[in-house]
Amino acid sequence: MTKQALKRAQLVRIMEQYTEALIEKAPDALPLAANCRATYNGREIAVGDNEVWRNTLVIKERQTFIDPVSGEMVFFGVMSNETVERNQDFEIQTHVYAANYHYTVRIKVVDGLIAEIEELACDKRLRYFFSQIEEIKLPDLEFEIPIPEEERATREELIAIINAYWDALDRKEGWEKLPIHPDAQRYENGYRTTNHSHSFRGDFKHNPPFRWPTPVGTRSFPVVDPARGLVVSGCMLEGGGNIADGGRGMMIVEAFKVKDGAICHLIAHFPLLSGPTGWEK
Repeated sequence: MTKQALKRAQLVRIMEQYTEALIEKAPDALPLAANCRATYNGREIAVGDNEVWRNTLVIKERQTFIDPVSGEMVFFGVMSNETVERNQDFEIQTHVYAANYHYTVRIKVVDGLIAEIEELACDKRLRYFFSQIEEIKLPDLEFEIPIPEEERATREELIAIINAYWDALDRKEGWEKLPIHPDAQRYENGYRTTNHSHSFRGDFKHNPPFRWPTPVGTRSFPVVDPARGLVVSGCMLEGGGNIADGGRGMMIVEAFKVKDGAICHLIAHFPLLSGPTGWEK
């Protein structure tokens, strides 16, 4: 195995350790750095001190994205307190009601130890997004299809394409030059939001609520994988104080597939945050 392949294998093992520790309520079993920092929906926490850890008995759907260059990985999952066999091997907090969470976690590994944990979770369906959390299906195999070597974009080119996406979301101009594949589809919290009233590009052109400020200081690119044309990127969609239910805005994490130099597929997850992301630059 190459050095990069060995690093991928190490990250895979650590993510599997993490998901098992979450189910078993055993954060002490994780290989944590002495200065490991963890947040949950923007709030600084002790590792494992949140509702997802306290209520998950099974991870019903899951997909992991890995970048051996950055040492980071992002996990998308559907977490639940309901098992098929009704077994309860570990203590949970919520017993009477079903608890399901659309969940992402970003983990950064340094020298074989977990240095950063950024968890985001939501247990509610967004209004007008007609897909229940438990209907989300993962893995999305579109992200596993390799790009022919002669057609691959560089890391820098992939990041530039996704930055163009955030820029187009932020203001009225810019959508004309955004590279979008004719087959592009977008799924947000499990719900396909393209080709209802508008195409992928049409949302930028004709859908005013689609506009959100996307501050550069909140953008991140933890996973960039030229071999698969994959980018996982996060950004705060600033509400500007105009969100009816309160809160600062939506912290969005999106997995993008780029082929032929254009965005062709993405899945997005975004809970409402009341304050900072905890990771602004």
